[in-house]
Amino acid sequence: MNSYRDWTLSDWLPHLENRYLDEIKLGLTRIKHVASMLNLLSPAATVIMVAGTNGKGTTVAALESIYHAAGYRVGTYTSPHLLCFNERIKINGECIGDDELCRAFCQIEETKQDIPLTYFEVSTLAALLHFQNARLDVIVLEIGMGGRLDATNILTPDLSIITTIDFDHQDFLGDTLDKIGFEKAGILRVGKPAIYADKTPPQSIFLCARMLGCPSYINGQHYSYEFTENEFIFNFADLTHQFSKSHWHPNALAAAVMATICLKERLPIEGKAVIQGLQSIFLNGRQQRLKFKVETLLDVSHNAQSVAYLADTLRENQSNQRVHAVFSAFCDKDIDALLKPMIALVDYWYPALLTGKRATPTLQFDALFKKYDIIYQAFYNSPWEAYQVACQNAAPGDLIVVYGSFLTVSGVLAALIRQTEPGSNRELLALKGSKNESSH
Repeated sequence: MNSYRDWTLSDWLPHLENRYLDEIKLGLTRIKHVASMLNLLSPAATVIMVAGTNGKGTTVAALESIYHAAGYRVGTYTSPHLLCFNERIKINGECIGDDELCRAFCQIEETKQDIPLTYFEVSTLAALLHFQNARLDVIVLEIGMGGRLDATNILTPDLSIITTIDFDHQDFLGDTLDKIGFEKAGILRVGKPAIYADKTPPQSIFLCARMLGCPSYINGQHYSYEFTENEFIFNFADLTHQFSKSHWHPNALAAAVMATICLKERLPIEGKAVIQGLQSIFLNGRQQRLKFKVETLLDVSHNAQSVAYLADTLRENQSNQRVHAVFSAFCDKDIDALLKPMIALVDYWYPALLTGKRATPTLQFDALFKKYDIIYQAFYNSPWEAYQVACQNAAPGDLIVVYGSFLTVSGVLAALIRQTEPGSNRELLALKGSKNESSH
């Protein structure tokens, strides 16, 4: 075991990936036992859990930004990462360092002994170890998949948020929205407030909430939002908050604001901190526009619901721009549903191949593109190669949209960062981790 203490992060990550590559073992017994040995199960900080099919990352980012603006120390744990593993674990927006990660992995390895853990379980324990001695006021955890049996659910949240429910990961979560909703509702706790960011969540969630006696706050019933030409207006009882309009999904923003209201006794907060926080959200890859050689929109949308929202946004904001789409997706996704909403909006397609066992084969892509009469010049070996060709073909004023998976976006984003000279592009430099440089 002592050899682990000399490992770098470049040693640890392949070790974890290769060791647990094919294992998704649902159940909390193993990780809870190890977490207990590490004394991680009862953090002093207020704990917020965020589950849902889409909008989790934006909701977590909004909560982090609001509470940080209010002067609180905030730890966040999210997944998957976009550019580097470290971004999964942050305190006040700052990624965990390589050395801290290695120490956490080593401590977990030495503590767990012969108990098998998955890649995600080790990641979750590493986050909780990092938070353990950081004197945090708030911990915000993004559920990895589902909720009931997700590794993050070993903690007891003081408040739970369920964003949206749609079809994704059906092999593990069930083949109906009610079954999926039941799994997401596993993060609810007896008597603790629950927020539903969607206006029509499945009935299974309400049944679970009633059984547990959770005070429930539903978008459109207990709180709401509206738009003017330039403002996003949040309403709850006699309270109103007004914010500048942004590209962030309003359901996520409203849920985050509602959470601060529910927790105001534990975490007092002024309205100006809420406004400042929502105006300072930083999150890569969510309808993120970059002014590069060609205007580029990066979006990690990878299921039917998120792509439909991307298409709606393009439809609302598109003038006479020609749209070039760099697209790729994993073979276990509903690729039809990722293509259909975009067909009428995209002028030129650049399908790209991904790496790994989940990569979609060329023949499968080709069949789908032919099915919808989508014309393309070639399949490209990577998203970055496809993006470079799109840049060459694009005329001034065109828009390049990169979407379909986290890996599709990260392949382009990482390459753009490598090509950026210091001082040449504030927005790209911000991606390297300094949230204060963001131009959102």
